[in-house]
Order: sequence, then C-alpha cells, then structure tokens
Amino acid sequence: MRSKSLQDVTIALLVLLLGHGSAEAWISGPADFSEVVKPFLDQHCVRCHGEAKQKGDLRVDTLARDFAETRTAGRWAEIMDRINAGEMPPPKEPRPKADEVARVAEWISSQIADAEAARQAATGEKVSFRRLSREEYRNTIRDLLGITYDANDPAGLPEDPDWQGFERIGSVLTLSPAHVEKYLAAAEAVLDEALALGPRPKTETTRWTAANLRVRGDIAQELATRGLLDRVRADIVPNNGSLDARDLHVPITGEYAIRVKLSGLRAKGGRAARLRIYATDISRTLFEQDIDAPEDRPVTLEFRAHLPAGTHLIRIVNAVPGPNPEERASRPLNTRPFFRMAARQPWQIKLTDDDSRPIWPTILLDWLEWEGPLQASWPPPAHSGIFFAGEGATKDAAYARQILSRFAIKAYRRPLHAAELDRLVSLFERSRGLGDSFEASIKTTLLAVLCSNSFLFLVEGSAATPSPRLNDWELASRLSYFLWGTMPDDRLRDLAREGKLHEPDTLRAEVRRMMRDPRVSAFAQSFPRQWLQLRRVGMFEPDKKIYPDYDEYLEKSMVAETTSFFGEILSRNLPLREFLDSDWTMLNEILALHYGITGVQGETMRRVELKPGDHRGGLLTQASILGLTSDGTRHRPVHRGKWVLESIYGNPPPPPPPNVGTIKPTPPNEPKTSLRAKIESHRTEANCAGCHRKIDPLGLAFDQYDAIGRWRTVEDVRDGSGANPKIDASGELPDGRTFADAAGLKGLMVADIEKFTTALAGKLATYALRRGMTIDDRKSIATIATQAKGQDHGLATLIEALVLSDLFQKR
Repeated sequence: MRSKSLQDVTIALLVLLLGHGSAEAWISGPADFSEVVKPFLDQHCVRCHGEAKQKGDLRVDTLARDFAETRTAGRWAEIMDRINAGEMPPPKEPRPKADEVARVAEWISSQIADAEAARQAATGEKVSFRRLSREEYRNTIRDLLGITYDANDPAGLPEDPDWQGFERIGSVLTLSPAHVEKYLAAAEAVLDEALALGPRPKTETTRWTAANLRVRGDIAQELATRGLLDRVRADIVPNNGSLDARDLHVPITGEYAIRVKLSGLRAKGGRAARLRIYATDISRTLFEQDIDAPEDRPVTLEFRAHLPAGTHLIRIVNAVPGPNPEERASRPLNTRPFFRMAARQPWQIKLTDDDSRPIWPTILLDWLEWEGPLQASWPPPAHSGIFFAGEGATKDAAYARQILSRFAIKAYRRPLHAAELDRLVSLFERSRGLGDSFEASIKTTLLAVLCSNSFLFLVEGSAATPSPRLNDWELASRLSYFLWGTMPDDRLRDLAREGKLHEPDTLRAEVRRMMRDPRVSAFAQSFPRQWLQLRRVGMFEPDKKIYPDYDEYLEKSMVAETTSFFGEILSRNLPLREFLDSDWTMLNEILALHYGITGVQGETMRRVELKPGDHRGGLLTQASILGLTSDGTRHRPVHRGKWVLESIYGNPPPPPPPNVGTIKPTPPNEPKTSLRAKIESHRTEANCAGCHRKIDPLGLAFDQYDAIGRWRTVEDVRDGSGANPKIDASGELPDGRTFADAAGLKGLMVADIEKFTTALAGKLATYALRRGMTIDDRKSIATIATQAKGQDHGLATLIEALVLSDLFQKR
C-alpha cells in the first residue's frame, strides 16, 4: 500500500522534470513554496491527497518540508525519482503546464541541496575541527620544518575525497584508521630527515652510460676491447619508448641532483622529443622537458628531486606520440649499439629519411648521473632551528620546555595552554627516563605534536568561551590556508598576538600583501582546479585511434592553461567577465599547435592575444573544460550544459530520471545524424524535455569543439552512412534570447555578469570557509558580490570583499 500511495501522490508531481523553465530559470534561484509549490499541490494533488481524502494514507498538503530531517528529504527524493521516471500522472489525469512543473522541480531539488549543505556546514559543537587536506599538510610541513614531504607518493597520505569538486570540506575530510597510521609514518619520516640525528651521510655519484643501459653480454665486451663503449648512444623512440636505470640506491631520504646528457631530434614542422624521468616504484615523474638539440650538439641538463630512502627503478621515457615501438622494436639488432641516426636495420622503425633528417622526435641518450644526498650544511637547518641554542646548550628539562614551546606554538598556530606544554614536557621526561638521549626524547615529543588534533586540524571555537566569531589566531589560520594553503607566517602571527588582525584596515592590508606574495600561487593553482573540477580532465582517456596526438603532456598543458589564466586574472585584478569571454589566453607551444595558433614556442605558459578566427577566449572554450565534459570518444553537450549550470552559475539542475534512456546509434544504412539531432529527438520524451530545455542550449553552443577541444565545422560521425553533418551551434535560452554559436552565448553570459559574480563569490566562500553555502549565507554572498561590482568586478577585489565580510570572520 505504501508503494501505491507514493505512486498516487505523485499524480501531479510526476512531471517535475517534464516542462520548460521560466524566463530566468536557467540561472535564477528556485521559486518560493507559497508562491509556486503550494498552489501547484492545491490544484493538482489535494483532491486525492488532502484533508477529505488520503489515498494510501498520504496527505500532500501536510507533507513535511523540513529537508534537514533525513527521512523527509528521502521521501521527497523518492517522489522525485518516480516523477523523473515518468511513472505518473495516469493517462486520465490532466498534465500541469510545463513551466509550472519546472519551477516545482527546481524548488524540490534546491531544498534537498540546501539541506545537504546545511548538514555538512553545521559544526554542531562549540569547537569545530576541519582536517588539513593532503596538499595543505605537505605545505605546512614544508613551512614548519623546511622539509619536502612527498604526500602523493604511494606511501604518503590517502587521496582526499571531494564535495562538488572541493577537496577541503571539513565534514568530508574525516579521519580514518588508515589516516592515523599514515600520519604517524609521515611524522616519523619528516622528523628523521629534519633532525638528522646520525652522522653526516657521504655524498656519492652514480652514472649510467648508454652502454650500461643498452649493451649486454658479448657485445659489450667486444666494444670495450675495441675502445668504442664511450661512443655508444641509446636511442629512445617516441610513443613512450624507454630505457630503465635499475637499482638506484638512495641511502637516506633527501635531495639529489640528477644530470643527463642527450640530444633531442625534431622533424621539420613537428614536435620536439620529450624527456620524462620517472620513478616507477613510487609512481612519480621526477623531471619532464622538451628536448630540441641536434645529434652533434647534445645538451646536459641538471635538476633536483626529493627521494625517499630505498632502491628505485628509474625509467627514461620519450613521452611524445609516434609509431608503436611494440610493433617494430627500436632496439638495434642483436643489441648492437647505436652510433648515428642512419645506422638502422631494415625491419626497425625508420627514424630518419634518406638524408638522415629526423622523421620522428627521437632522444639520443649519452648518460644519466645521480649525486647525493645534497647537504649544504650539517646539521641541516631544521635541526639547528629546533635545537636553537646550539651544541653547547645545557640539555635539561628547562631547555626542552623552550624547544617544545617554540615548536608547538608554530605547529598549533596559536598560543599554548600551560597544561598542554606540561603534558609535552612530561612526555619528554618519560622518554628520558627510559634511557633515550636528549635529542631522541625531543623527537618523540615532536612526533606527538605532529600527530595531534591541534596540528592536523584547523580548530575554531572554545568550549570555555564560546563565540560566533573567530579570534585573531583562528582568523590568521583561515586567511593563510585560504590564500597560501599553508600555516600563517611571522607577520600574521605577530598581528594575531597583538590582537590587531581583525581590524578592517589591518586585514585589508594583509590580504593585499598576501596576494602580492609568491605563495599565492598555491591558491591560483588549487582554487580553479577544485572550482572547475579539473581533476576530471583525462578521467575518460581519449581514444588513441580517434585522437592519436593526445598525450599526457597535452593534457597537463590543457589544465595549465586554465590555472595560468586564473592566475593572470588574479595578479592583474582583471574583471570577472574575462572568465566568460576574453581576447587573450595562456598558451605554450603544444597547446597552441593543438588550437592551430602559430607563433608560440617553448613549454612556458605565456599570455597570447587572440583573433576572432582563433575561436577562443574565456574559460568555456579552453580544452580542459571541453575535455572534462566529454567521454573520451565524443563531445557530450548535456554534460557541458550541466557543468555550466553547476560551475559557472552555481545552480545545478535536478537529477536525471533513474532509468533515463540512452541515445541510440544510427543504423548503417541511414544517413549520418549529428549528436544535436539525436538529443533533440531524445528531448521529445516527456520526462526529459523540461530540464533539457534549460541544459542543452548551454552545451550545444560548444558543439564546434570536439572531445579534446579542437575547433571544427563538421561533426565526425562514426555511425550511419554518407557525409558528416555540418554543425549547428545555435540555440535559445529559456528566457527567449537566442544566439548563433559559442561566441554569441558568451556575449549573453557577459550581459548577466552579476549572476556569475554572485556564483563565484559563493564558490570562493565554500573554498575559504571549508563548507557549503546555506540559504542563510545568501544575503552575505549577495552583499560581497555587490561590493565587487563597484570595482568593475575585479577578482582580487572580490576576494578582498569576502575576507573583510562578516561571513568570512564568523565560525
């Protein structure tokens, strides 16, 4: 009976996702219950589910609207699922108007979303704890101890989960037993390196020649007898051809210098060879760079890498697309050495033409060398900073108390309570009582500091003196982790100690100082990656048969364009409309080649002015955005439209029907059909039309960009027969405004800049406050956006307005 009652009650509500949006529904907020939803229920539902009659013992006129209560939210979600599935209303019942249905749908979905945000935003206690992300932990260790901790390595910390793309949300970053174990191991590793209690390690150099890497057995002996070993060069072909340097022994964790001598041969008009040095056992790229050096003029490169102790397998890769080395092996016949480009066997990949000019980007390696561990001084700086009084200090409890107090104040990012310091000193004394040395006992105690809640979490509030506002120490941490992704510096700590940081003029000056500091690059990289969900780029790897030129370097460059673009707008306080449409972007050589833009050379991202014929400008035509909304084989207009609503306007559409149909392929004997035509056919289904009228125009506008962001005018259709269809990127928004293509849509979006400003203010607040924005925050967000409007909607101005707001300074 309960299941039937749900079906009955949704007679009028079943079409929530079937109708069209109202004039502003594509970017405006949901309607009020009393204005839209209640009249809808009264007209379509109460007759069978009201005071006089309750089919299935259910009354819709008294249906609870407290979505914070999970059972209520679950009931509404179940109703929506049935509505989305198109199960109701029955054929005999009149269907509501489409625009009424869409507005009711928006109200329900927004209530569910608001309740979810409120639940994860609520602290529930006088003191709130929000764990540092993996990235923030690494940065904090670096600034606290001067140590590089490789948190992303397999032996590092677990990957952080995200909430709507954000990886800093307090209620999501929980602490599991796996975290506890990893944090303990991490603390031991960084303290071992920082305190360096043993003797100074010997710096050693290891070199692998091309002969070591390539030549084996009798051939090596023959070449040695003839004095030719030093002339051997190892060729590394494209398409991830590689050589392995095995058994690299790293005696202690630390910094190592790596040098490599090689040539990189480039075909005329083609890409340069790309060297990648990869530590396979820790799944980490140590170095990557294009190599453009003639065969007779090799170059020697040097870089540094932080490596954990152990034995490593180092792989030297030519990471550029090309012929498949597995099909025609690049290794010389019978492992004979390589001396010059013409010396190839007929059955091998042909790397040069008849005049010995390169056909494919190829690396010729002479040698690879490692030196380390590198220590500019001994003991290392971290050791001297902790044991600040030097070797002549009296090693007693009083000195230990000073060491522990200095360290814990920085680690906890606040003053110590007397009882806290007493507990740390007590732990030190117990360790000494067990026979440990002074230094070892300090290390044991510092280990406890690095594993404590006060270090691993941002702690806000006080059980003894509850307050709705942050104190200056808490404000310093919130501001520092917002803009720098790390602990407060000396200046912020001094202002907190003096109780001046919260003063508006002081806080404004600090925001501006911090945004001029190089450390703001952490924010410029991290925020757009989370806001725009760039971690999804490459989630569906593009099909190599369809997109043979797509590789990891191009993918990284696509993401780098977007983060560099954000950084350029931030550093120059450019208007927010640049995010929607601009006459410039950030490019390097490979991405410019991908876009068909000439005159850009090298790996470094730089600002490039655009022409109308480049068909670029703003975020929405960047390959990273176009790629993350595709599936690896084709573009996905619906996903693109949904992403625009979520990321640009902060107004995600309701969830799709649970059993939504798929787009069917065109039969082989029928003419090729564009994806747009298939989607429009799909939209005729009653339970799809309403939401798709709001979503689809925002995605179809970008149909002239394929799954990896390349411009085109004809869609490459792989099913059906005949000519590929021309692309129609025109559309109409629910408010009646029309556009011809992506450029036209971007113009309409710029005209609605205030709505984008408000949405971006909410995204920034979510990132800064480490929680979702609730309905109670909307007035504050609108005020922040309005303040930025007075300064031409500058990005830095918007950030400053956020930090100076009551919202930022409240718990």
